[in-house]
Amino acid sequence: MLDRFQQKFVEEAQDNVAAIEEALFELEKSPDDKEIVERLFRSMHTIKGSGAMFGFNDLSHFTHNLETLYDCVRNDTVKVNSDIISLTFESLDYIRQLLDVGEGTLTNPDDIQRQNDYIEKIKRFFPEGQTLTLSSAEKAALAAKQAAGGAQAAAAPEPEVEGPKNYLVTFAPFESLLNNGTNPLFMLDDLTALGNYKTVAFAGAVPSLASFEPLNLYTKWQTILSTDQDINEIKDVFIFVEDECRMDIAELPSGDIIGNSAKLDPIIAKAIETQTELKADDFAVFKTAQAAAAPKAEEPKPQAAPAAKQASSGAAPAKQTESKISSIRVSSEKIDDLVNAVSELVTMQAQLNLLAAKQENQNLLAIAEQMEKITRQLRDNSFSISLIPLQGELMQFQRLVRDLCNKLGKQIEFVTEGCDIELDKNIIDHLKDPLLHIIRNSGDHGIEMPDVRKAMGKNPTGTILLKAFYSGSSVIIKVSDDGKGMDPDKILKKAIEKGLVDSNAHLSKKEILNLIFASGFSTAEKVSDVSGRGVGMDVVKSKIMEIRGEVSVDSEVNMGTTLTLELPLTLSIIDGLLTRIKGEQYVFPFTNIERILQPSEVQMSESGMGDFFVYNGQQILYIDLGKIFNDEPIDLSKAKLLIVSQGDKRVGMVVDAVLGEYQIVVKPLGRFLRSVDLISGASVMGDGSLSLVIDPGRLVNYYNQLRFRKKNGAAQNA
Repeated sequence: MLDRFQQKFVEEAQDNVAAIEEALFELEKSPDDKEIVERLFRSMHTIKGSGAMFGFNDLSHFTHNLETLYDCVRNDTVKVNSDIISLTFESLDYIRQLLDVGEGTLTNPDDIQRQNDYIEKIKRFFPEGQTLTLSSAEKAALAAKQAAGGAQAAAAPEPEVEGPKNYLVTFAPFESLLNNGTNPLFMLDDLTALGNYKTVAFAGAVPSLASFEPLNLYTKWQTILSTDQDINEIKDVFIFVEDECRMDIAELPSGDIIGNSAKLDPIIAKAIETQTELKADDFAVFKTAQAAAAPKAEEPKPQAAPAAKQASSGAAPAKQTESKISSIRVSSEKIDDLVNAVSELVTMQAQLNLLAAKQENQNLLAIAEQMEKITRQLRDNSFSISLIPLQGELMQFQRLVRDLCNKLGKQIEFVTEGCDIELDKNIIDHLKDPLLHIIRNSGDHGIEMPDVRKAMGKNPTGTILLKAFYSGSSVIIKVSDDGKGMDPDKILKKAIEKGLVDSNAHLSKKEILNLIFASGFSTAEKVSDVSGRGVGMDVVKSKIMEIRGEVSVDSEVNMGTTLTLELPLTLSIIDGLLTRIKGEQYVFPFTNIERILQPSEVQMSESGMGDFFVYNGQQILYIDLGKIFNDEPIDLSKAKLLIVSQGDKRVGMVVDAVLGEYQIVVKPLGRFLRSVDLISGASVMGDGSLSLVIDPGRLVNYYNQLRFRKKNGAAQNA
């Protein structure tokens, strides 16, 4: 069971893995871009260092190998190629698995062997003579092996260097460092693993017991370090806390400072007694006559730090703390609990409004009105918190396209537009599988092989475009490819063979294309590990319908295919227009309602092929909902006509009465009523009655299907 600090590490490590994955796609296009390599390296270093701090030792060890490979890349001893990038993607999948398991140290022999196999793959790209920098524990283990005669199993010797250098490293954490689960002792352990050392702790800032805060950090450290590592290795130890500490590095005179206790001990004793930080000048006594005669080596400048880090004490100024808290990480369970609580509050608010109206108490009415404003504001704020950008999910789609190219031998470019839009977290969760199926089918069935495309006069590289945009109260997501498209004749023939439609059926092109959503339907000539098993597009439709969405397809032979998903912005609460149809209550999403009219205000006409009315010079189809839900027409002399916007079209809906606008908490119908296409959910009203929520898009599609069948039936009878 992970503690809260380890859980926080896992979440942040997953973010770093996503950042590495994103950078890899950029690096694949620009393999010589050093800035991208630096980003990759820093993210890997953060995972490695944080993993060791929180006890994920095998994760840290594995990432250390990967980090070493990219250290060679940034030092120009290894050249990036497609094999390295593919191996890195594979390594990221393995890191994700280690994070999911959540175990610090592997114990199963098969798991250990698997990690060793991965590490061997990475080491194949190391330049000759390259080895890992060993930690103090690894050095001790190596020494024990050598003492036992196991030197043949030891790591290869590290390249020779000029000799160790001496540094004075000052590490003064801010008081708040412990609050994020960071253990400074682990960082000191990483620092001292770089060479021989002497560390001094300064605890003079520790307050009296009455003022002591257990979660505050009052200590700072200085380390005299003798190492043959580059100064960047020292800086990298503190890379993930650089904004939460003051850290300085000063070069000291060469020679054996740490071994010369006669000179070093008095310097340290004085610093501890006076609680005064050591300075580079304090070590001037170690300069030999030979060193003094030699040209003075240029001292590296201390690492730049923000002004907030220059405080002499370990505490961070208040301004620093305030500027950092720009966002917080909240678990999805807490957000779900908040949205559910607000949903219940909306229902209670409706009950309060109804009670206030019955009592006719002006004070109660005023309170109810004010409460409604606050509830609406709270509703909007809680839902904005639960929205997440679609952009964050694109990485797995890019990865899918890349894997498809490698597996199928195709050339495909994945392009996105407008994916910074935000959607309800639950909708995003339900959307992942459908989009994966659609993109996989576009790559497998849609995009042709490069030689085929070239022979057809097309660009050998095909394109899959994912485009997202708002449309009224919905979000539209289109996935298009410029591949071979779908042949309606071939689809119809296959559907007849499978018994999905009658051989004498007269279907429109749209209805034929929609057959791809039938369970078990596939036009693939053979089954592969990519697709062709007859599962996928039926999953797309069912998953989208679960979140009150619609899916449609359009295709032209040799031109390409476009699948369009229409999704609601949120799932739980909507502004609804309550209506009555044949004695029952029904709710329309308010954002779809453009106008409410009396039928007598417009010219209405009936025909065998449908009912129309004229509004602002435009002929608009209308649907008598009494015929749909009760097989009885509504009396137009007493009815209301709703003009409903559906995409870029208008449709009229005839109802018996309009009862008013309400905030509606939408509840799912349950598994026994999922087949009711016209209804997207239900809501409990303030008086306890039940109202069904109409889905205008499905209602229009259903009515158009009825008209088409009626038209075909009339043609066959003629």
